[in-house]
Amino acid sequence: MPEKQRQFVAGPKWGLITMICFSVAVIVHIVTYPRFEIASLSFFTCAIVGVLFVVTGICVYAVAFVSLQRGLRKGTLVTSGMYAIVRHPLYASSILFIIPGAALAFRSWLLLPMPAVAYTAFRIFIPGEERGLSEQYGEEFRLYRERTNAIFPVPRRRGKRS
Repeated sequence: MPEKQRQFVAGPKWGLITMICFSVAVIVHIVTYPRFEIASLSFFTCAIVGVLFVVTGICVYAVAFVSLQRGLRKGTLVTSGMYAIVRHPLYASSILFIIPGAALAFRSWLLLPMPAVAYTAFRIFIPGEERGLSEQYGEEFRLYRERTNAIFPVPRRRGKRS
C-alpha cells in the first residue's frame, strides 16, 4: 500500500479499541458466568443465530477485502460491489454481523452492547480516513460519499451525510 494511503487507515486504531473492549467483556462474562448469560433463549438458538451472523459477516468482509485489494493495486477508488452498498463494508461487517454474532454465540448480555462500542470507535476514527480519501480522490470521493452511507445499508436521502 502506498505511503499516502497508509497514513489515513483507521482500521488498526478502531480494531485495537474494539478488541480491548470486547476482550474485557468476554473475560468478565466468563469470570462471572452465569450472571450475564442470555437464559431466555436456548443454547441451540443462540449458537445457530450467532454462527449465521458471524459467517455472514466473514463472507461480507472477504468479498469487500478482495475488492479493496484490487482497487488499491490499481490505485482507484472502489465504489462497486459491497462498496456500492456502504462506504466501509469491512467495518460494517464487524459492527453489524461479526460482533453481534459473537455476542449471541457467547449468550452474553454483557457483549450485546459491543456493536455500539465498535460503532462509536468507528465514528471517532473514520473522519481522518475519509479526509485522506477526499484528498486523494477529490470530487470522485465527494460524490461517492454523498450517495453512499458509511455503515448502514439503507438508501440515502439526497444531501444527507452519515
